[in-house]
Amino acid sequence: MGERLDAAARISARTVRVASKTPLGKQLRENIAFVRRVARAAVTEAVSTPPTATSSRDTTAHEGLEPQPRDEFVAGDDERCTCREPAWCGATKGDVVHDLMSRGMRLDRPQAEAIWREAQDRRVA
Repeated sequence: MGERLDAAARISARTVRVASKTPLGKQLRENIAFVRRVARAAVTEAVSTPPTATSSRDTTAHEGLEPQPRDEFVAGDDERCTCREPAWCGATKGDVVHDLMSRGMRLDRPQAEAIWREAQDRRVA
């Protein structure tokens, strides 16, 4: 049994040597070398660059949204947005409702809250 395995290993090694000298084999070696270089560079970059703390408010998720004034806070306005971002976007129900009431559509509070609830329900589904 051991002799058969040794013979198979020799044949396999010869086959690999011959195949690596073909144009396809050379291209494959170059591709593997390139992927290794890219992976090595990515690991080096990840190790050399420590993670930075991001702000708790990502304004790109809800561009143009301004925070709700503190004096207009109503119970329940601190409900967080359910954005599926890597980190919470920072928007709250109060921010969105205030925006819908004070700019653009200028809705009354029940209409603005209904739009908020519908958007949150859609994101969860």
